Amino acid sequence: MSAPSGSARRPLCRSCLDWSERLAHLAGSLGKALLSTFLDKGWARRTAESRSIIFSLEGSRQFVKLFPSQA
Repeated sequence: MSAPSGSARRPLCRSCLDWSERLAHLAGSLGKALLSTFLDKGWARRTAESRSIIFSLEGSRQFVKLFPSQA
């Protein structure tokens, strides 16, 4: 994954509340870089019907490996 590039318009990292689903997601350069990596590796794909992202089984495994739950 390439390092997120900062810009005057996009912060490095912040939480963003989705206006339609009322759920928070990761925004900013870091969120964009992570999503691009997941899509490029085939771990996730966009849906045609909505703005949702669907993770493949391998993508789900890799996500848990990268971000283990603290629960």
